[in-house]
Amino acid sequence: MKAEGVGNKVMLIALLCAALALFLYIRPRLFAPDPPPSLLDRLPESEIIGRYNLLNIARETNSLMFKNKIPFREYMTYDFLLGQAKGIGIDIQSTGYFFSDGKDEWGTFVTVIDSSKIQNGLNRLEQYIHVSDTIIYNRKVKKINDLGLYIFYDKNYLLVYKGSKMKRRLGKAIFAHEGDIENSWEKFLKTPIFKEEDIVIYSRSPRLKKFGIDYMLCAHDSDSLNIKLKTYLHSNKPIKIKEKGAGVSFERSKHSTKALDIHLDISEFKKDPNSPLYKWIVGLGKKVSFPTTAFFDAWEGDLSFQEGGTQFINEEVVEIGYDEEFNPVPVRKINKVAVPGYSLVFSVNEHSQKLVSALFTKGIVTKQGKHYYFLFSPPLTLNILPKSISAYTAGKSPKLMTASSCNGLWNYRGTDMLFRIDSLKKKEVYGSLEFEVASLLKRGKLRR
Repeated sequence: MKAEGVGNKVMLIALLCAALALFLYIRPRLFAPDPPPSLLDRLPESEIIGRYNLLNIARETNSLMFKNKIPFREYMTYDFLLGQAKGIGIDIQSTGYFFSDGKDEWGTFVTVIDSSKIQNGLNRLEQYIHVSDTIIYNRKVKKINDLGLYIFYDKNYLLVYKGSKMKRRLGKAIFAHEGDIENSWEKFLKTPIFKEEDIVIYSRSPRLKKFGIDYMLCAHDSDSLNIKLKTYLHSNKPIKIKEKGAGVSFERSKHSTKALDIHLDISEFKKDPNSPLYKWIVGLGKKVSFPTTAFFDAWEGDLSFQEGGTQFINEEVVEIGYDEEFNPVPVRKINKVAVPGYSLVFSVNEHSQKLVSALFTKGIVTKQGKHYYFLFSPPLTLNILPKSISAYTAGKSPKLMTASSCNGLWNYRGTDMLFRIDSLKKKEVYGSLEFEVASLLKRGKLRR
């Protein structure tokens, strides 16, 4: 009996020791504080979001800034920015993030490596502009009234914000939990497109939906002369527009300030009137009673348009003169009249005559004398052929050629903006916009 009692006591002690060991093992896990949220968990949902690496951007644009003598370029160099950031405790070697509603709200988050140094930076800032304090969620927030900016920092991050939703944006940041990353940010960061670029913009704006686009990405490239914005569009459904071979086009004039060259296979697209893009184009046409359906039936996917320069046309005018007996008589004269230069050509099929009839019936195209008018255009010469229709203000047709690339030109305040479609896939469109920096700076007088 004594042996049995001793055995029970030993067993009890062993169980208690095991329980104590288990408790000591799991105690740190039971009572450990929740892991802190990452910077990504603090980012708010917004219409436009993105990421950037400021030091890499500075390195890439260095030659551009110095070649074009951009003001304050010495303050945008890699070494200067890195030194200043370290001096105020900000880590600009890590990725920064930004967000915007595309109107009057924007903000950016950057990583902090030493929050004790940030106040020194703010003190220096106060030497040039007034900075006041405000309290939000019992946290001190710096406010620059002259710029409408808020600045808030914690030991791990800094937020710079402009807009009317500071309380909401700050609440998301300070009350975030691990794994709270917003849906748009999660999808954006998982997207492999432009993964190696130093600045990328992502948008799932409702404004894209009316074109059938699910989301859009933009990235930046530059050299010493030009800036190039690369774009990517993604649709959840097949776009039904493809690249095609060479088609009819006009040779680009050096005087053109606007131009568009399109060569697309739209055979499947025009069979789907329920496509968001198709509906949007039809909606635009309705504003001027344009026969969009008849146009798609007749159009073979090639279109070339140019605007720019000045053309002189002969215009007959009737003036009142007087005969020998001073009776009023009509006098016909031919005047040289300067008009803006326009030219348009597009490919057509066997349905072209129906399109032409619809344009005249709806008053889109009218005829006066030997000239034609497209709505409020200058007088045009109209040339209708079996495979193409062209119209132009010049006395003779601009030089015809064949082309296959889809591109355009828009002269913005003296700077040529060149855009193109680089490739079309089943649900994807790659494109780009490029412009010369020197021309833009010269217009804005931003050199020194």
